[in-house]
Amino acid sequence: MNEVLTLGSDGWLLGGHPWQPDGPWFAVLGDPIAHSLSPRIQNAALQERELDALYLPVRIQAGQLRRLKEGPEGKLLAGFNVTAPLKEPVAALCDGRTDQARDLGAVNTVRVEDGKWLGHNTDSGGTLTVLAEAFSQAGGGEGPAECGVVLGAGGSARAAVDALLRWDVPHIEVWNRSRQGQQRLEQWLAGRGLQGRVQVGPLPTENPSAGTVSCVYVCCLAGGVPIAGYLPDAAGEGTSLLLDLRYGDQRPAEEPPLGFGFSDGLPVLMMQGGLSFAWWHGPPVPWLAMRNAFDND
Repeated sequence: MNEVLTLGSDGWLLGGHPWQPDGPWFAVLGDPIAHSLSPRIQNAALQERELDALYLPVRIQAGQLRRLKEGPEGKLLAGFNVTAPLKEPVAALCDGRTDQARDLGAVNTVRVEDGKWLGHNTDSGGTLTVLAEAFSQAGGGEGPAECGVVLGAGGSARAAVDALLRWDVPHIEVWNRSRQGQQRLEQWLAGRGLQGRVQVGPLPTENPSAGTVSCVYVCCLAGGVPIAGYLPDAAGEGTSLLLDLRYGDQRPAEEPPLGFGFSDGLPVLMMQGGLSFAWWHGPPVPWLAMRNAFDND
């Protein structure tokens, strides 16, 4: 577990003790955040590139974000990653966003320039890369899959839908528990002119049938939520793949359905982390150093 930075009434606390940065620093924001492997791989990349900076996990709530942006606590903060449930609140506070971040309505990477937050999103690109590779390894060939199902409707689900669209998957569905979440996603799709391209509905009340075509399932549910009841009992005639974007303690201890290819969220973390690093520091991305740190977990 990481030693986590928190924002107290008098400033930063690291492991419960007062802390002040003495140079440029980077962070990953979330709640919870202690499980994150981002500090491990990002600090390895900084060291490999011989960049004098530090990357720390920050547990922070949405109501504290403006203080981070406008208060003295954000001094010397050069950039940060964002995890759920803060991707949309951070997007709302950004002074500028890339086309990718605007399209998704969510931000997972911020570069700070002269106190301004410039938002980007590397989730879609990371998810697409991992999906295509995992699908091929599962026997699906060059792809794309004939069907894509996204479980959940938050910021990471938008990135998953965007990845499936960019992969040219012809049939895409999104399943979410709450009608409110479904409506938010439908509004996002309508804003992009995609309401007829993606079907949105509730999570199934019983295991769905596998069907006869190849299909990828992307789990964007909250940490700890079981997924088995929402998937077929076994793969159908076509190649089936489950990409669960959670990892470590956030992913329930359950096996994928029989015959499914499987990947957890660690490869996606690796890809989006490398893309974030490039956006902050420019090329080259020290992929090998990041991979070695990642594999040593």
